[in-house]
Amino acid sequence: MSWSGFSQGLKPIVYPIDGESYFCFTQWQSKYIAKTFEKEKLQKGIIGLLESQKKELLLLQEVKDSTILFLENKNANQSLVIDNKNLAYKALVIDNKALTKKVKRQGFKNTVFGGAILVLVGVLIIK
Repeated sequence: MSWSGFSQGLKPIVYPIDGESYFCFTQWQSKYIAKTFEKEKLQKGIIGLLESQKKELLLLQEVKDSTILFLENKNANQSLVIDNKNLAYKALVIDNKALTKKVKRQGFKNTVFGGAILVLVGVLIIK
């Protein structure tokens, strides 16, 4: 707001004092000028406050966006870890089945070998 612009319509009274010209306003004019100054000061303060709040909200939005991005990456990484654990578990199950078959085969071979030794010992005892 131009301060010289609003006071043009107020028509101050000019008093020459000690060779200087002083512009004097009536009480009503002085109140009007004071109210206008205070209103402008308040508006500038509110505008400054709102601008700082806007900056703060923009910073908070950036933090929120970066946090969301971080959590999305973390979620993707955890999904990969879970997939790897599942693959490792499946590999262990397959290895366990193979080892179980091997142990059963070995047990069968030991039983046949033990039976053959018993038959051989029996034959040797009989002779």
